Amino acid sequence: METTKRVINISGKFGSWTVLEKQGKQVLCKCDCGIQKLVYSHTLTNGRSTNCGCKKRKESIPVGATFGRLTVISDIEVKGKRGELLLLTLCRCGTQKYVSKNSLKRGLTQSCGCLQRDSLKTDKTIHGHCKSHEYNSWLHIKRICYNKNHHQYKYHGRCGIEVDASWRDNFTQFLKDMGLAPEGTVISRIDQESDFAPGNCLWIPRKEHYRQIHVLRRKEFFVSQTLPKAVVTNSEINVSPNIVRAVIKDHANGEANMNKLATQYKISTQDAINIILHHV
Repeated sequence: METTKRVINISGKFGSWTVLEKQGKQVLCKCDCGIQKLVYSHTLTNGRSTNCGCKKRKESIPVGATFGRLTVISDIEVKGKRGELLLLTLCRCGTQKYVSKNSLKRGLTQSCGCLQRDSLKTDKTIHGHCKSHEYNSWLHIKRICYNKNHHQYKYHGRCGIEVDASWRDNFTQFLKDMGLAPEGTVISRIDQESDFAPGNCLWIPRKEHYRQIHVLRRKEFFVSQTLPKAVVTNSEINVSPNIVRAVIKDHANGEANMNKLATQYKISTQDAINIILHHV
């Protein structure tokens, strides 16, 4: 195959790239869409890099488009610190802010931050539940859907589960739809493949919640990630019922480290594993 190696000159064109400056093995280029980026020289000359990626991105968001309290006021996309595309928006409160394009499209960002602040003010002054189980449940479902560092994110947000837009920044609406939680209950979804949304959530006993929703996932996780390969589980547990209940409770509250549970309750790791596998 015949190949022709092109020479990189200032102002030279490589697809949508225009060469601005040479910097060693890299070249500062400007894409036709306006984005500037350092590109390796060989990716220009061999044709692997022809644009900043704008050709593959979905349609742009037009000026004037509204998302909650935000209105897009510029269609120029700017790259953020993590490589995400940002658009300049004007909030209803008068604040201008660069917001992730993807967050706007997915409905994750509805304001400059004033919506949440107003919601918190309303929560504290009107609904009177800012320290309640219902309020903490509302915060919890948002964390497990959007906080990638939360230990339950992989079962929810990573699987595409979200919080309905009518609840996401509005605890009052959440409380109106869900009502007060009976004692000893937690929020759960009826259809485990669908979002936390009105009509798909209910309050169920905590023990039933973890039995129906988390046990199979946790067991799979323990077998594949936590259990030593040499360990063979059995159902014989020589510990007191009080310790069994305590281990189950800690596990239900999110503790997945069997060694830590074993140390805390002065039992063997094997007993801690068996308690979870056979008594939850």
